[in-house]
Amino acid sequence: MSQATDRPTAVTDIAAVMDTFPSRVQEWSTALGRTLDAHAGALSAAAVDRIVKPDVEAMLAEVGAHIAGGGFVAASGLLPSGGSFMAWWQGESVDRVDALANLSMTAANRYLDADWYRGPISTGRLTITGPYIDLLCTDEFALTYTCPVPWSGAPAVAGIDVTVADLEKVLTRPLASLGPHAALVNAEGRAIVTASPTELPGDFVDTDRPTWPLGYGLSVVV
Repeated sequence: MSQATDRPTAVTDIAAVMDTFPSRVQEWSTALGRTLDAHAGALSAAAVDRIVKPDVEAMLAEVGAHIAGGGFVAASGLLPSGGSFMAWWQGESVDRVDALANLSMTAANRYLDADWYRGPISTGRLTITGPYIDLLCTDEFALTYTCPVPWSGAPAVAGIDVTVADLEKVLTRPLASLGPHAALVNAEGRAIVTASPTELPGDFVDTDRPTWPLGYGLSVVV
């Protein structure tokens, strides 16, 4: 990538949108860890739901937040019954995601192998996964932002889903103002949102062009 200088206003506007997601997840994961620690020893699936769901409801209801879903995932050891645990909700009606219904019954814990779980657990840092077809939750192209939950219990992450369709509504115009092939890309150079009519989310984009890094591996190329 050829890092550009003199960042245009449109790139600043795109960064302002994309910066809201990691900050939201990091703040929430820290607060969630404190709350879970305060209830240590008295956690059940229902208790975790009562802790996590109101936060997700508030994020989903926030106008202009562009958040499609969110929740909490923990490895075995969270609950006395053992096994992993997923509490995730999505959409305007705040539907709970049924991981067992969306995965084969022989792979009930398969989501623990997903990049959005393994990334933050292995690195201890926020991870952005995507764009990918989110078959577990949204059934759309999405980005998933996940962060380790700092608490004394089982390894766990908190996260949010952001659909590419929602991002296109707010980012296509500023990208188009930069040029007909301008794109927001991930660390691999795959398009997340692009002004080009010939490129789709997930396509590799020619990144040997002027580039403005946005942080967390995201960049704008023109």
